Amino acid sequence: MKIKYIITSLFLTGLISIYAGDLEDMYKPEIKKIKASEFTTKYGSFKWGGANKRVAMSTSSKLFEYRIREAIAYFDSEGEIKRLDSWIYNRGDDGQMSQEKFEAYYEKILTELEAYYKVKPKKSGISGATRSTAYTFTLSYGNEISLLVGFDKRPYRADFLCLVMRNYEDKRARGSAASEKFVTTKENGDVIIDKIPMIDQGPKGYCVPATLARIGQHYGVDISMHEIAMISDSSSGGGTIPSVAMKSLSKNYARVKLKIREINMKTPDPHRMTKSAAYDLSESIDDDDSKVMKFHKEVKKRIDKGFMIAWSMVVGLLPENGEPARQGGGGHMRMIIGYNEAKKEIIFSDSWGPGHEIKRLPLKSAYIVTSGLYEIIP
Repeated sequence: MKIKYIITSLFLTGLISIYAGDLEDMYKPEIKKIKASEFTTKYGSFKWGGANKRVAMSTSSKLFEYRIREAIAYFDSEGEIKRLDSWIYNRGDDGQMSQEKFEAYYEKILTELEAYYKVKPKKSGISGATRSTAYTFTLSYGNEISLLVGFDKRPYRADFLCLVMRNYEDKRARGSAASEKFVTTKENGDVIIDKIPMIDQGPKGYCVPATLARIGQHYGVDISMHEIAMISDSSSGGGTIPSVAMKSLSKNYARVKLKIREINMKTPDPHRMTKSAAYDLSESIDDDDSKVMKFHKEVKKRIDKGFMIAWSMVVGLLPENGEPARQGGGGHMRMIIGYNEAKKEIIFSDSWGPGHEIKRLPLKSAYIVTSGLYEIIP
C-alpha cells in the first residue's frame, strides 16, 4: 500500500506540473500581504468589478487543469484582502450534476490539492454560511485553505465546489459607527454610501444573492452569492422570487450574519401594472405626495446611518437615468445606496458589474415600481 501511495503521489505530481493553472500558486500565506493597489498588476487575469477596488474577478483562470468560471478576490475599504474564492463548479452557471459525477469530481480535486500542497486535509461539516462540508488544508499556523463542497441531501442536489481562503477578523466593528463613516455628501447634493463592493451576478438569476453578498462584504461579513443562493434555493433559470428568498434568509441570521427586516411600506403593486398604467400614475402623482414622502423618509433614515436597502422592484415600467428602461420587465432586486433630496432622486446600484455602480431614478418613479424594501444590518 505504501509503495502504491508513493507511485500515485508521484504520478499526480507529474500531472500537476503538466496541467498547472494560475490559481493554485495564489493560495499561499503571502497573498494576504498584497494590497488592492497592486493586486491586478500581479495577477493580470483579474479585473476590478468597480472603481473602488473592493472586488476583483477572473473568468479565465485555471486551478490545475480545471477552468474556473469565477475566481473572486474580496478586499476591505483599506485595500486588505479578505477572501479568495475559486468556484470550480456552481449549479447556477453549470447546471445540475449527478451525485456520482459530483463526488468523483471533488475527490479527484482533493487528491490533486493534497499532492500539490503536501498536506492532508481535515474534513468538517460546518464551514461557511451553508454549513457545507469542508476539507481544510493547514499550510502554516493561522493559514488555511478549504475546499467547500456544497450539496443538499434530501433529495441529493450538488450545489458548488469552491476553494476558499479567508482573512477575516471576528472582532471587526460592524455597527452603526462603522457604517456611518462610508456616508458622504457630494457638492451636487448626493448623499451616498461610498466604497460598496461590486459583485457581478452574471447571466444567472442571482439578483437577491448578489445584492446581499455585496452588502455583507461591505460590512465585513464572510459570505458569497453562491452560498446565499444555496440557502435561499435560487435557480439560474427562473431567478429568485425576492419576497420568498428574503423570508427564508431572514430566518437564517446565524448562517448569513445579516439581519433582514422588511420595511413596512405600502406601494402600488407593480407586478399588476402595465407600462402605460405606470406612466399615467407617474404623471398624476405629485412629488410631495404623502406616500412618496414616506418612502423618501424610510430611505433617508437608513442611508444616513450607512445602511443600504435591498430593494425589490419591477424593471421596465418607467424610464431610468433619463432613458427608457432597456430590460424586458419583471421582478428584480437592487440596492438603494443614496438619495438627493433637492433633485428628489434615489440613487441605486445593480449587481451587473462595471457601469452599474451608481444609477438614479426620480423618487416618485422609485415609489411606483417598488414591491418591497428590506433593511439589512450586520
